[in-house]
Amino acid sequence: MKTITKIVLTGGPAGGKTTLTSRLVKELSSIGYRVFIVPEAATELISGFGIKPFGNCLSMFDFQYFVVSSQLHKERLALEAAELVPEEKILIICDRGVLDDKAYVSQKEFNQVLARFDITEQQVLKSYDAVIHLVSSSKGAEFAYNYDNAARYETLEQAREKEDATLLCWRNHKHRVVIGNSYNFENKIRKAMNEVYTILGEIPPAQCERKFLIEFTDESALAAYEPVEQNITQTYLKERNKGTERRARKVVSDNAISYFYTEKRPISPIERIENERLLSQKEYIRLTEEVDPAYGSISKRRYCFRYNERYFTIDTYPISADRAILDVQLKDKDEEPDLPPEIHVIKEVTGDETYQGHMISKTMTLA
Repeated sequence: MKTITKIVLTGGPAGGKTTLTSRLVKELSSIGYRVFIVPEAATELISGFGIKPFGNCLSMFDFQYFVVSSQLHKERLALEAAELVPEEKILIICDRGVLDDKAYVSQKEFNQVLARFDITEQQVLKSYDAVIHLVSSSKGAEFAYNYDNAARYETLEQAREKEDATLLCWRNHKHRVVIGNSYNFENKIRKAMNEVYTILGEIPPAQCERKFLIEFTDESALAAYEPVEQNITQTYLKERNKGTERRARKVVSDNAISYFYTEKRPISPIERIENERLLSQKEYIRLTEEVDPAYGSISKRRYCFRYNERYFTIDTYPISADRAILDVQLKDKDEEPDLPPEIHVIKEVTGDETYQGHMISKTMTLA
């Protein structure tokens, strides 16, 4: 039976929505979900059509008409597409929802905009299964605030004002979760992802990961676990800023192709921020031209499955016919993994840089 869940990701600027969206696509596709993204309407109108308030004599009220019209249209198309695809588990992620537009006009004006589409605020609220609000880094994590969205440039003070206004917009939704900045960035994203897993009725992945070099002979040995299979190409890119790692990734599954860009940058001697976003095919191709010749690209076939309420991935590489890398998610580092009987471990390689993707790409060996 097909299940379709529709979630809004909202919050002030630079809260982590882009990274969260990318991580959700990557993780949920590995457990059989089809994820549809409804992009932020205002940004598309400003950057794609040149439609913006004031700059070309358009009032904010009239601009919101365009935004709501675009948002409703794209959400309707996403629902129609969800019914057509073969996957039974569907997640629709809305990068901001209709009620976000309420932050830019008065209550009376917002009601007038909705009336043009013959809908009410209550109907809008009911159209979303849940709302995940990521608090802007402008409130409590100012060191991470950036101005990357040229279409929606906002100063720190403006970002704080929009953060407060957005919180008020969604206060009446029956399932709203607010993720603050009391955690470090990675914990913030993980907490938000766990909330989504709970909304979907799935078991969130455990927090600790252990890695093993294993024997691998035939994928038929895994058939009983009904693995989701993916073909992944990972390209390591030249450094732009000192200390910042960059990579582009292509993930191909049975019914979809996704592209990702990842940056990992240090913010202290013991902590770093990993920002990630989805790419178009054109963006991906352009980025791969920046390949770092020291590391190049690596291809692998990944098998994702669940065993005894734990998530497993097995990465096989064309450079080795009889060895592979197994990752297992555990509750803590001291938990002994309960491995499927078909898995034969050669050795544990947790924390061993030799078996990280960029080094395998460099050495082209699984020794």
